[in-house]
Amino acid sequence: MTKLTIVLIALGLTAGMPVFVGPGADAGEAPAPSTKVLEAPADATQKTILVGRTLVDEMIIQLELEPAKGMWMQMQMGTSSHWMEHAVGTGELYHVEVKPIDPQSGTRISYADVGFEATNADNGERVSGVLHPMWGGSGLHYAYNSGLAGDGVYDATVTVEVPSFARDLKHKDLWSAPVSARFHFKLAGGKLVEVSEPTAD
Repeated sequence: MTKLTIVLIALGLTAGMPVFVGPGADAGEAPAPSTKVLEAPADATQKTILVGRTLVDEMIIQLELEPAKGMWMQMQMGTSSHWMEHAVGTGELYHVEVKPIDPQSGTRISYADVGFEATNADNGERVSGVLHPMWGGSGLHYAYNSGLAGDGVYDATVTVEVPSFARDLKHKDLWSAPVSARFHFKLAGGKLVEVSEPTAD
């Protein structure tokens, strides 16, 4: 366990936050999340809802669901790409948003490929996608629109691949392997009724 992890755990305990400590907590593995039952159903088609926030291998990964939205992005047209609107598609209800964060500086981590996959345990359906790097009201994040797979209990995994930016030598081993985090959430009537207990601040 690194000094940074110990400090973050101590800060979390001081603030009365639940903290996961166990195998894989800082080894690049994805520990199982704890469940938080919401006091009232939350409609992520109307506002942003925090699904979870966790520390894995010296990276904080935050997952949110919010209303699906159009994105201004480069899209391939024949042999060239052009900036244009990527409109919300039919059945796309949610904007799946991931924020990978360096806990030491609080900086969002750029230049990384970020993937999302989630399985609905109730119907066995699986959704997955590569998230687009985006700039929005909350700053740099990675996102895509999805209809998810209906009501049910979801086991979701976010994977942040190795960032391609250069590092100084003392940080050469930082995020030198993909980092994955698991999240739990439950939809009922299209609304979130359970999420993952946040374990990093």
